Amino acid sequence: MAVPILVALFAVYALVGMWQMRRALHTVDPAARLREARRLLILVSAGAPLLAAFILVAF
Repeated sequence: MAVPILVALFAVYALVGMWQMRRALHTVDPAARLREARRLLILVSAGAPLLAAFILVAF
């Protein structure tokens, strides 16, 4: 039962990550680009525990 919930969470995480990456790449101002890149880094770092939980529950 936990696997479908984790799959849905990971799908949402992947979509948000792609959206943030697109936002970071299309920013023209260097300071704003750095700010968006930091947000992307935090988002990617926060997703690592989600991926680890998915792997542990799946196996």
